[in-house]
Amino acid sequence: MVPPKPPPPRTQPPPGRRLNPVLCIIVALVLLGLLVGLAILITYLTLRPKRLVYTVEAASVQDFAIAKDDHISAKFNYVIKSYNPEKHVSVRYHSMRISTAHHNQSVAHKEISAFKQRPKKETRIETRLVSHNVALSKFNAKDLRGETTKGVIEMEVYITARVSYKTWIVRSRRRTLKAVCAPVMVNVTANSLDGFQRVLCQTRL
Repeated sequence: MVPPKPPPPRTQPPPGRRLNPVLCIIVALVLLGLLVGLAILITYLTLRPKRLVYTVEAASVQDFAIAKDDHISAKFNYVIKSYNPEKHVSVRYHSMRISTAHHNQSVAHKEISAFKQRPKKETRIETRLVSHNVALSKFNAKDLRGETTKGVIEMEVYITARVSYKTWIVRSRRRTLKAVCAPVMVNVTANSLDGFQRVLCQTRL
C-alpha cells in the first residue's frame, strides 16, 4: 500500500507594506499647520478688514428756503458710492443712517435699507434728505444766508452703519462704521447734479 502524499506546504502571503510612523507624523503635522494657518488667515481677514471707501459723487438741493425765524426747508439730493476693496470678504450692512448738516448742525436724515456688498464691488446709493421747517442756530442761519447769496452752500454728509464681515464660513460681530464727507459744496441756483466735484469721505470702524 502506497503511503499518502503529505499535503503541500502552505505558502505565506507576502507581508504588506507597512507605513512609516515617522512619515505619518510629518504629514499630520503639515496638515495641522495648514489648517491652523488657514484659520489665522480667515480670522485676520474678518477682524482686520481693509478700510471701506466712501465718496459723494453728486449733490444738489431743491426748494431751498430759510424763513425769517431761522428755520430751514429744503430737499437735499446725494449720490453716494460705497466700495469694498477686499478680495475675499463680503460686507453685510444691517442698518444705515445718512444725515446732512451745516457746521455740525444736522438739518435732515434718512434710514437706508439693509444690503450686502460682495468683494471688490461698488454700491451706488441715491438718497433724498428732506428738511421741513428745521430750526437753525443764529450763527448757522446767518452763515447759510451769506453762502446762499454766493450761489453755493457748504454742507457735510454723515454716514453711520452697523456692519459685519464674512469670509467663507466665518462672520465677524457687528461693528459701527462712521463716515464723514466734507465739505460738500452744493449749488443752490441749479437743481442739476452736473458739475459737482466728487468728495472723498473719511471712514473709521
